[in-house]
Amino acid sequence: MRSLTLALALGLFACGSSKGGGDDGTDLSDIDRIEVAPDTVTLSVALGQTATQDYQVFGYKGDTKRDITSLCSLALADTAFGTFTAASLQVGPHGGKTNVNAVCDTLSASGVLIVNLNGDVIGPGAPANAPDLFTNATAGTDVARIPALEYPLDKSVSPRNIPAIDVQYTTASNDLFHVKLTSSYATINIYTTAADAQLADADWAAVAQTAAGENLSFDVEGLSQAAPQMKFAATTRVITMSTDTIDESAIYWWASNEGSILSQTFGKTGAPTNVKNDCTACHSLSRSGSRIGYSRCVAGVCSSTAQTVGFMKYNKDTNTWDDTVDANNKQYPGSYTTFAPVGNPYPDDSKALALMNNINKFQLIDPDTNTLIASNVNDMASLGSTVAPMMPDWSPDGTKVVYAQGTNGQYVDISNGRIAVMSYQYTAGTPDTHDFGTPTTLTPGPITLPSGTFDNFFFPSFSPDNQLVVFNATVGVWRNSLHNGRLMMTNPAGSFIQDLTALNGGDALNGITWSHWAPNSSNDYYWLVFASERDYGHITTIGTSPAGCKANGVRQCKQIWLGAIAKNKIGMGDPSFAPMWLPGQEPLTNNISPFWTKPVVIF
Repeated sequence: MRSLTLALALGLFACGSSKGGGDDGTDLSDIDRIEVAPDTVTLSVALGQTATQDYQVFGYKGDTKRDITSLCSLALADTAFGTFTAASLQVGPHGGKTNVNAVCDTLSASGVLIVNLNGDVIGPGAPANAPDLFTNATAGTDVARIPALEYPLDKSVSPRNIPAIDVQYTTASNDLFHVKLTSSYATINIYTTAADAQLADADWAAVAQTAAGENLSFDVEGLSQAAPQMKFAATTRVITMSTDTIDESAIYWWASNEGSILSQTFGKTGAPTNVKNDCTACHSLSRSGSRIGYSRCVAGVCSSTAQTVGFMKYNKDTNTWDDTVDANNKQYPGSYTTFAPVGNPYPDDSKALALMNNINKFQLIDPDTNTLIASNVNDMASLGSTVAPMMPDWSPDGTKVVYAQGTNGQYVDISNGRIAVMSYQYTAGTPDTHDFGTPTTLTPGPITLPSGTFDNFFFPSFSPDNQLVVFNATVGVWRNSLHNGRLMMTNPAGSFIQDLTALNGGDALNGITWSHWAPNSSNDYYWLVFASERDYGHITTIGTSPAGCKANGVRQCKQIWLGAIAKNKIGMGDPSFAPMWLPGQEPLTNNISPFWTKPVVIF
């Protein structure tokens, strides 16, 4: 009898197990829905700190409710906010809003997590009671005492992973300052006696991630510690923190007062790398990042006959740039170069093709072997062009070359420049053929703006998706009008021309030259680098620039700037925004001719 009872009991237990167990609390068969508790949580997390929140999951059958937390898994929709250990969530310094998701077998539910990032940073020299001084002070209106924000520029757009911004402002006879950064989920206060304020890298990254996809406001107010009853506030400036991040890419520029090509990987803030000195300029980079074309004023003599072309290739074994065509040999008088991309004409980076302007014409060359290559591009007249070609840029898909054609006849300068484009076709054979099509002019005539009539167009550059061409525009000969350069944009069909007014600084003439695109486009924006004479706060101005920056008509040290072009505004008016200063460059060096490509360690 006892054996029969035991057998029946075991059979009933086996028949009753479903969805994780039986009457020991692991059975979910009687659960209709689940709920995350608490369903909405708001946490405050300080810079560099964390917060913890415990969760439960309840299962319901009609009005019956029971705790089933141990049978469920919990996770954040955006793991950048923090991590779960069982049902305990640890949140880091990342403001914003995300979902808390619970999964219990086939059932799921979500709650809402809101994190507010906050922090007070008291800088060296600032008194410990600085927050109280500003809280208790009364707002003053004396214009002479009101500080002015100098950097960042108002209405600029920044990639999310830009290094920490150095907020700069005038002191206006104040000696204690409160700098406030705010977004929907962040409030950061910095107290300092300095005329600038910059967060530590980790703290800035937390702010940038929190503000990504929305505006970040900058406010500054100052007071005198000797009479702290009154405080004086600057006009707010606002930037947009994009959700875009710029991948690990390298920017190469010419430090003209040093005569060197320098390189910096985006996001790094250490000293840039000296790639090549010896008065090496007018450089170009292959899109693979493995080759450099350049020109050099041999023995320091710069003229139309003394400047010659050279090429370098990166040696991965020795971590050096090796000359494959040495400009000092004066073999190819000229200045500007461009490289065909991997894929057209050659399938990989083991072989290369370059185009250089040489004695007022174009010439194809194998830059690795110093071998000239025959092509119809060597005789532009046969293609219907009678003006000198300069400044070529090969499209990323390898099917086109955009360039400037002008009447100046010099190897560097250009006047009456127009932007032209021609097709390219490669046919493998014995011998291989390299055929260029009849050029089409994209900028047929002068363009009149409130700041002047622009009749000289040059320095064209293809966007990474082949869809757009950015170029320079000046009033008159380029190097006789260094200060009036600005950027415009068109497409390879020349169906529109758009002045990048916001990026240029409105109608102001900020000495902008030679722009190039980030090698990969992001989700919301294209990104450009260019050189400009505009002030970088109070750090780079006419007054702070050394004499070496003021040669050849340059008023102050030119700096590299980063501009955003909104993809959803192409063809709908000006798609540009005020730019950001590029971190990682020396602010008192004349930095020009930036080229943006892959780092040499990434092929």
